[in-house]
Amino acid sequence: QQWQQGGNLCWTAVAYHYQEFTLNLAPIEVSEILSPLWEKQPVVLIGGFLDWAEDAPNYRQQLGLGEVTFVQFSPNRQTEHIQLYLPDRLPLPNTREFQPVLLQQVVRLCRGGMVGQRYRHRKHPEWISPLKRPVVVLVEDVPLRSQVGATLAAEFGSVVQVESTNIDEASILVSGWEFWQTYQDLLPTPQLLIIATLPLPSMENPLVAGRVTYHKQQHQDWFRRYLLPTALRELQQAVLPLRQQQGVVALLDNRVNHRSYGSKILSALEPMARINYIDFMSFEGP
Repeated sequence: QQWQQGGNLCWTAVAYHYQEFTLNLAPIEVSEILSPLWEKQPVVLIGGFLDWAEDAPNYRQQLGLGEVTFVQFSPNRQTEHIQLYLPDRLPLPNTREFQPVLLQQVVRLCRGGMVGQRYRHRKHPEWISPLKRPVVVLVEDVPLRSQVGATLAAEFGSVVQVESTNIDEASILVSGWEFWQTYQDLLPTPQLLIIATLPLPSMENPLVAGRVTYHKQQHQDWFRRYLLPTALRELQQAVLPLRQQQGVVALLDNRVNHRSYGSKILSALEPMARINYIDFMSFEGP
Protein backbone atom coordinates (compact mmCIF):
# COMPACT_ATOMS: atom_id res chain seq x y z
CA GLN A 1 0.00 0.00 0.00
CA GLN A 2 1.06 3.61 -0.53
CA TRP A 3 -0.20 7.09 0.24
CA GLN A 4 1.02 10.66 -0.09
CA GLN A 5 1.58 13.13 2.69
CA GLY A 6 3.11 16.58 2.33
CA GLY A 7 5.25 15.82 -0.73
CA ASN A 8 6.37 12.49 0.69
CA LEU A 9 5.47 9.02 -0.47
CA CYS A 10 4.65 6.56 2.30
CA TRP A 11 4.28 2.85 1.75
CA THR A 12 4.22 -0.46 3.53
CA ALA A 13 6.14 -3.55 2.45
CA VAL A 14 4.99 -6.93 3.73
CA ALA A 15 7.32 -9.93 4.11
CA TYR A 16 4.80 -12.73 4.49
CA HIS A 17 7.46 -15.40 4.91
CA TYR A 18 8.83 -13.69 8.02
CA GLN A 19 5.44 -12.32 9.15
CA GLU A 20 6.89 -8.81 9.15
CA PHE A 21 6.07 -5.48 7.58
CA THR A 22 8.00 -2.23 7.23
CA LEU A 23 6.82 1.36 6.98
CA ASN A 24 8.73 3.54 4.51
CA LEU A 25 8.83 7.27 3.92
CA ALA A 26 10.66 9.06 1.09
CA PRO A 27 10.39 12.46 -0.61
CA ILE A 28 8.88 12.35 -4.10
CA GLU A 29 11.01 15.29 -5.24
CA VAL A 30 14.58 15.72 -3.98
CA SER A 31 15.55 18.83 -5.96
CA GLU A 32 14.87 21.29 -3.12
CA ILE A 33 16.83 19.11 -0.69
CA LEU A 34 19.86 18.61 -2.94
CA SER A 35 20.07 22.02 -4.61
CA PRO A 36 21.84 23.78 -1.67
CA LEU A 37 24.41 20.95 -1.49
CA TRP A 38 25.55 21.43 -5.11
CA GLU A 39 26.25 25.12 -4.46
CA LYS A 40 28.69 24.40 -1.60
CA GLN A 41 31.27 22.33 -3.48
CA PRO A 42 32.45 21.21 -6.91
CA VAL A 43 30.52 18.18 -8.17
CA VAL A 44 31.35 15.57 -10.80
CA LEU A 45 28.57 13.17 -11.82
CA ILE A 46 29.40 10.09 -13.87
CA GLY A 47 26.63 7.98 -15.33
CA GLY A 48 25.09 6.31 -18.33
CA PHE A 49 21.91 7.52 -19.98
CA LEU A 50 20.66 10.64 -18.20
CA ASP A 51 18.14 12.17 -20.58
CA TRP A 52 17.18 12.18 -24.24
CA ALA A 53 18.22 15.84 -24.60
CA GLU A 54 21.92 16.72 -24.66
CA ASP A 55 21.69 19.16 -21.74
CA ALA A 56 19.54 16.69 -19.70
CA PRO A 57 16.87 19.17 -18.52
CA ASN A 58 14.68 16.54 -16.83
CA TYR A 59 17.60 14.95 -15.02
CA ARG A 60 18.93 18.30 -13.82
CA GLN A 61 15.51 19.38 -12.65
CA GLN A 62 15.02 16.16 -10.69
CA LEU A 63 18.32 16.65 -8.84
CA GLY A 64 18.13 20.42 -8.49
CA LEU A 65 21.16 20.99 -10.71
CA GLY A 66 21.68 24.31 -12.46
CA GLU A 67 23.68 24.85 -15.63
CA VAL A 68 26.43 22.27 -15.92
CA THR A 69 29.24 21.30 -18.28
CA PHE A 70 28.68 18.02 -20.12
CA VAL A 71 31.46 15.75 -21.36
CA GLN A 72 30.01 12.86 -23.33
CA PHE A 73 31.96 9.67 -24.05
CA SER A 74 29.97 7.85 -26.70
CA PRO A 75 30.44 4.12 -27.37
CA ASN A 76 32.66 3.24 -30.31
CA ARG A 77 30.37 2.71 -33.29
CA GLN A 78 32.70 0.10 -34.78
CA THR A 79 33.27 -2.11 -31.73
CA GLU A 80 30.41 -1.38 -29.30
CA HIS A 81 27.28 -1.34 -31.44
CA ILE A 82 24.40 -3.78 -31.16
CA GLN A 83 22.38 -5.32 -33.97
CA LEU A 84 18.72 -4.37 -33.54
CA TYR A 85 15.90 -6.49 -34.94
CA LEU A 86 12.66 -4.50 -34.76
CA PRO A 87 9.93 -6.26 -36.75
CA ASP A 88 6.91 -4.27 -37.85
CA ARG A 89 3.28 -5.44 -38.16
CA LEU A 90 3.26 -7.17 -34.77
CA PRO A 91 0.17 -6.72 -32.55
CA LEU A 92 0.51 -4.09 -29.85
CA PRO A 93 1.12 -5.40 -26.30
CA ASN A 94 -2.31 -4.30 -25.04
CA THR A 95 -4.18 -6.50 -27.54
CA ARG A 96 -5.26 -10.11 -27.13
CA GLU A 97 -3.46 -11.02 -30.36
CA PHE A 98 -0.11 -10.11 -28.85
CA GLN A 99 0.56 -13.20 -26.71
CA PRO A 100 0.27 -15.91 -29.41
CA VAL A 101 2.32 -13.87 -31.86
CA LEU A 102 4.94 -13.16 -29.19
CA LEU A 103 5.26 -16.87 -28.37
CA GLN A 104 5.68 -17.69 -32.05
CA GLN A 105 8.33 -15.01 -32.53
CA VAL A 106 10.29 -16.04 -29.43
CA VAL A 107 10.34 -19.72 -30.43
CA ARG A 108 11.53 -18.88 -33.94
CA LEU A 109 14.26 -16.58 -32.67
CA CYS A 110 15.49 -19.15 -30.14
CA ARG A 111 15.49 -21.83 -32.84
CA GLY A 112 17.97 -19.81 -34.86
CA GLY A 113 18.27 -18.05 -38.18
CA MET A 114 20.58 -16.04 -40.39
CA VAL A 115 20.77 -12.30 -39.74
CA GLY A 116 21.01 -10.17 -42.83
CA GLN A 117 20.33 -6.86 -44.54
CA ARG A 118 18.01 -6.70 -47.52
CA TYR A 119 18.36 -3.36 -49.26
CA ARG A 120 15.78 -4.09 -51.95
CA HIS A 121 12.84 -6.44 -51.79
CA ARG A 122 13.96 -8.69 -54.65
CA LYS A 123 17.66 -8.49 -53.93
CA HIS A 124 19.30 -11.40 -52.10
CA PRO A 125 20.10 -10.36 -48.51
CA GLU A 126 23.61 -9.61 -47.37
CA TRP A 127 24.28 -12.07 -44.55
CA ILE A 128 25.88 -10.79 -41.34
CA SER A 129 25.84 -13.63 -38.82
CA PRO A 130 23.72 -16.50 -37.44
CA LEU A 131 21.58 -16.18 -34.32
CA LYS A 132 23.31 -18.07 -31.52
CA ARG A 133 22.98 -18.89 -27.83
CA PRO A 134 22.95 -18.17 -24.98
CA VAL A 135 19.63 -16.36 -25.32
CA VAL A 136 17.96 -14.12 -22.74
CA VAL A 137 14.23 -13.40 -23.01
CA LEU A 138 12.99 -10.45 -20.94
CA VAL A 139 9.30 -10.63 -20.01
CA GLU A 140 8.10 -8.45 -17.13
CA ASP A 141 4.49 -9.66 -16.90
CA VAL A 142 4.62 -12.68 -14.55
CA PRO A 143 1.83 -14.81 -16.11
CA LEU A 144 3.18 -14.14 -19.60
CA ARG A 145 6.71 -14.96 -18.42
CA SER A 146 5.49 -18.33 -17.15
CA GLN A 147 3.77 -18.98 -20.46
CA VAL A 148 6.91 -18.09 -22.42
CA GLY A 149 9.00 -20.35 -20.19
CA ALA A 150 6.59 -23.27 -20.57
CA THR A 151 6.37 -22.86 -24.34
CA LEU A 152 10.14 -22.73 -24.75
CA ALA A 153 10.66 -25.69 -22.40
CA ALA A 154 8.22 -27.76 -24.46
CA GLU A 155 10.24 -26.90 -27.56
CA PHE A 156 13.83 -26.97 -26.30
CA GLY A 157 13.75 -28.95 -23.05
CA SER A 158 16.03 -28.50 -20.06
CA VAL A 159 18.21 -25.80 -21.64
CA VAL A 160 15.39 -23.38 -20.77
CA GLN A 161 15.66 -21.76 -17.33
CA VAL A 162 13.29 -19.26 -15.70
CA GLU A 163 15.10 -16.74 -13.47
CA SER A 164 17.96 -19.09 -12.66
CA THR A 165 21.68 -18.35 -12.49
CA ASN A 166 22.48 -21.94 -13.47
CA ILE A 167 22.93 -21.30 -17.18
CA ASP A 168 25.69 -22.03 -19.67
CA GLU A 169 26.63 -21.22 -23.25
CA ALA A 170 23.72 -23.28 -24.65
CA SER A 171 21.01 -21.99 -22.31
CA ILE A 172 17.86 -19.98 -22.86
CA LEU A 173 17.07 -17.77 -19.86
CA VAL A 174 13.60 -16.29 -19.34
CA SER A 175 13.49 -13.54 -16.73
CA GLY A 176 12.06 -10.23 -15.64
CA TRP A 177 13.98 -6.97 -15.86
CA GLU A 178 15.00 -6.82 -12.19
CA PHE A 179 16.51 -10.31 -12.28
CA TRP A 180 18.51 -9.54 -15.42
CA GLN A 181 19.81 -6.25 -14.03
CA THR A 182 20.88 -7.96 -10.81
CA TYR A 183 22.76 -10.88 -12.39
CA GLN A 184 23.72 -9.78 -15.90
CA ASP A 185 27.36 -9.24 -14.92
CA LEU A 186 27.59 -12.76 -13.45
CA LEU A 187 25.98 -14.68 -16.32
CA PRO A 188 27.39 -15.66 -19.72
CA THR A 189 27.01 -12.82 -22.21
CA PRO A 190 23.97 -13.52 -24.39
CA GLN A 191 24.33 -13.55 -28.15
CA LEU A 192 20.63 -12.75 -28.46
CA LEU A 193 18.50 -10.62 -26.14
CA ILE A 194 14.75 -10.78 -26.79
CA ILE A 195 12.69 -7.95 -25.27
CA ALA A 196 8.97 -8.69 -25.19
CA THR A 197 7.78 -5.22 -24.18
CA LEU A 198 9.29 -1.87 -23.29
CA PRO A 199 10.24 -1.57 -19.60
CA LEU A 200 7.77 1.21 -18.85
CA PRO A 201 7.00 1.22 -15.10
CA SER A 202 3.66 -0.46 -14.41
CA MET A 203 0.83 1.61 -13.00
CA GLU A 204 -0.17 -1.51 -11.05
CA ASN A 205 2.84 -0.86 -8.81
CA PRO A 206 1.62 1.39 -5.98
CA LEU A 207 4.91 3.32 -5.87
CA VAL A 208 4.69 4.05 -9.59
CA ALA A 209 1.05 5.07 -9.25
CA GLY A 210 1.98 7.37 -6.36
CA ARG A 211 4.65 9.18 -8.36
CA VAL A 212 2.36 9.52 -11.37
CA THR A 213 -0.38 10.97 -9.15
CA TYR A 214 2.09 13.51 -7.78
CA HIS A 215 3.14 14.64 -11.27
CA LYS A 216 -0.50 14.94 -12.28
CA GLN A 217 -1.20 17.11 -9.23
CA GLN A 218 1.71 19.34 -10.27
CA HIS A 219 0.30 19.49 -13.83
CA GLN A 220 3.48 17.91 -15.17
CA ASP A 221 3.92 15.55 -18.11
CA TRP A 222 4.24 12.40 -16.02
CA PHE A 223 5.00 10.17 -18.99
CA ARG A 224 7.95 12.16 -20.31
CA ARG A 225 9.23 13.21 -16.90
CA TYR A 226 9.07 9.81 -15.22
CA LEU A 227 7.89 6.74 -17.15
CA LEU A 228 9.81 7.26 -20.40
CA PRO A 229 13.19 8.28 -18.86
CA THR A 230 12.97 5.26 -16.54
CA ALA A 231 12.33 2.94 -19.49
CA LEU A 232 15.23 4.40 -21.48
CA ARG A 233 17.66 3.88 -18.61
CA GLU A 234 16.47 0.28 -18.16
CA LEU A 235 16.96 -0.42 -21.87
CA GLN A 236 20.47 0.98 -21.96
CA GLN A 237 21.54 -1.03 -18.95
CA ALA A 238 19.95 -4.24 -20.26
CA VAL A 239 21.74 -4.22 -23.63
CA LEU A 240 25.13 -3.19 -22.26
CA PRO A 241 26.66 -6.73 -22.10
CA LEU A 242 25.79 -7.38 -25.76
CA ARG A 243 27.87 -4.43 -26.95
CA GLN A 244 31.06 -6.35 -26.18
CA GLN A 245 30.29 -8.85 -28.96
CA GLN A 246 27.92 -6.86 -31.19
CA GLY A 247 25.06 -9.15 -30.15
CA VAL A 248 21.52 -9.12 -31.48
CA VAL A 249 18.67 -7.36 -29.64
CA ALA A 250 15.17 -8.35 -30.79
CA LEU A 251 12.64 -5.75 -29.66
CA LEU A 252 9.12 -7.10 -30.16
CA ASP A 253 7.15 -4.11 -28.86
CA ASN A 254 5.59 -2.47 -31.92
CA ARG A 255 4.94 0.75 -30.03
CA VAL A 256 8.48 1.72 -31.00
CA ASN A 257 7.33 1.85 -34.63
CA HIS A 258 3.98 3.54 -34.05
CA ARG A 259 4.28 5.91 -31.07
CA SER A 260 5.74 9.39 -31.07
CA TYR A 261 8.34 8.41 -28.46
CA GLY A 262 9.68 5.57 -30.64
CA SER A 263 12.49 7.75 -31.97
CA LYS A 264 13.72 8.37 -28.41
CA ILE A 265 13.80 4.61 -27.80
CA LEU A 266 15.96 4.13 -30.89
CA SER A 267 18.26 7.01 -29.90
CA ALA A 268 18.79 5.44 -26.48
CA LEU A 269 19.95 2.21 -28.16
CA GLU A 270 22.62 3.91 -30.27
CA PRO A 271 25.09 2.93 -31.54
CA MET A 272 23.22 0.15 -33.30
CA ALA A 273 22.80 -1.39 -36.73
CA ARG A 274 19.26 -2.16 -37.84
CA ILE A 275 18.52 -5.70 -39.02
CA ASN A 276 15.70 -5.87 -41.52
CA TYR A 277 15.80 -9.54 -42.46
CA ILE A 278 16.15 -12.88 -40.68
CA ASP A 279 16.01 -16.16 -42.59
CA PHE A 280 14.38 -18.76 -40.33
CA MET A 281 13.63 -21.30 -43.06
CA SER A 282 16.93 -23.17 -43.07
CA PHE A 283 16.73 -23.61 -39.28
CA GLU A 284 13.09 -24.66 -38.91
CA GLY A 285 13.08 -27.86 -40.93
CA PRO A 286 10.10 -29.22 -42.85
